[in-house]
Amino acid sequence: MLRSVAKLFGTGMILLVICGAANATVFRDRAAFNAASQNRHVIDFESVVNTADGFNIDGVVFQNPGSMGIGTQQGSKVLLGNSVGEFTRLTIFLPPGTTAVGCDQFSTPMIVSISTGENVMMNPADASTFVGFVSDQPIQSLVITLDFPEPTPAAVIDNLTYGQRLAGNEPPVPQLLTTTDTARALALDSVTTASEPFHVLSAHNFAVDGHTRITLLLVGVALEPADAPFVTVQAEDAQQHLFNLPVEATSRAKELAWISQVTVRLPDTLPTAVDLNISVTVRGKVSNKAPLRIE
Repeated sequence: MLRSVAKLFGTGMILLVICGAANATVFRDRAAFNAASQNRHVIDFESVVNTADGFNIDGVVFQNPGSMGIGTQQGSKVLLGNSVGEFTRLTIFLPPGTTAVGCDQFSTPMIVSISTGENVMMNPADASTFVGFVSDQPIQSLVITLDFPEPTPAAVIDNLTYGQRLAGNEPPVPQLLTTTDTARALALDSVTTASEPFHVLSAHNFAVDGHTRITLLLVGVALEPADAPFVTVQAEDAQQHLFNLPVEATSRAKELAWISQVTVRLPDTLPTAVDLNISVTVRGKVSNKAPLRIE
């Protein structure tokens, strides 16, 4: 299934954008950043090798006008973004739903900024080699820039950490992934990996009851199999009638660990030949709604 998802990512078909005013907090201490974030994923570059696809690592895309490579500094493997002339710009495109991002760095000075507008100037007098941002709005990218006379140093980062903002003791809010062309729910048949439209009954799903199971993809939450009892899924028709879709499984996506999967059964009560708005609730927090076609 995740191969199908990866293909969608590769063609740029997945998008989740929520616009709003920037309101990010800047952290120069990793412990404080960790305390303000949750569902963290770390790319430490220790097992990363140079690749030909522009360093697409677990759905995180690294781009640089100059060459990029894996090097070693202070005993750790790091990502190097080399300069072009007197200018360096390393751009990191983050997964949908990211509201917390941070990294360690070993070269100063440099400017570290995020897509919501906040930035930090790292300089030789800094006592900290960490910078992190936590926002109440999605952070789509992190950019490291340097503009100095030649030889301009490379941008250096280590331990890129990304996840979600932690608001007190509140659980994270799930967010349904949607397609860019129609903003529809990204869902796949759990057996055939086919996309919508779906039929309540199918002869090709191998289920004893004949009912179709579909898998919805979420970000912002980290679901394991034991979380299934705390997840509910609803469908709403144009007349605002609600239908419960029984949740049969929850898990992390193996190839893209920041994505969670929720597999549901399509019940006989669903209307057909309609678009239904789907939402997912995890521990009382309700996701965005997105349309899904049932034939």
